[in-house]
Amino acid sequence: MGLRLTPGGGRAVGWGVVYSALAGVIGMELDWGRHIHPSLPVPKSTPAARMDYPIQPEYTLLPLQQGFAETTARPVFTPGRSPPPLPVPPKPAMQKGQFVLLGTLITKEKSIALLRDVATGKATRVEQGKEIKGITVINVLPEKVSLMQYDDSEELVLKIQPLPKSVAPGQRVQASQPVSQAAVPPSSSAPSAAVGDGDPKSLINRRRATRGLPPI
Repeated sequence: MGLRLTPGGGRAVGWGVVYSALAGVIGMELDWGRHIHPSLPVPKSTPAARMDYPIQPEYTLLPLQQGFAETTARPVFTPGRSPPPLPVPPKPAMQKGQFVLLGTLITKEKSIALLRDVATGKATRVEQGKEIKGITVINVLPEKVSLMQYDDSEELVLKIQPLPKSVAPGQRVQASQPVSQAAVPPSSSAPSAAVGDGDPKSLINRRRATRGLPPI
């Protein structure tokens, strides 16, 4: 009695033979699992070559104006990032006490002050409106002179020494300190006046005459 296969059974047998053949081929390629995990190759030891690295210079920041010009021109923490205002330089001041008034000469044409430099001791004649060491003589009066510089002013007062207490009749009154010739007009000399009976007005006029001042 022979074995008879149905159409569906024949196809199943055929696919089974195909799968078996495919499994055999794969097994032969993989050596039936003996080379799935091959041993790793042993690395060859190579001596390391010596490397010399140069020493780098010490790191320093660039100058503020050069490396951060934009930050300097526009500060981060300033409202509107506007540059800060420049500092206002201090206002120059007049150095007072440089001169001492020795005398004055006042005429219709000009007014002259005789000033002595305290530092050098040199006496100089300066006309009203002229400058000496950057200081302008703005006003010359018989017994005082006004100076101005840098919106500041100084007033020099003529210091007159007191006259002797008693003067004999007919005796001439001599100045205790000679007056510089610069304070006296070149064309005239100081007249000498006799004092009679100790008249106060005559004494004052005599004193003013020795300094080249008009009588009162």
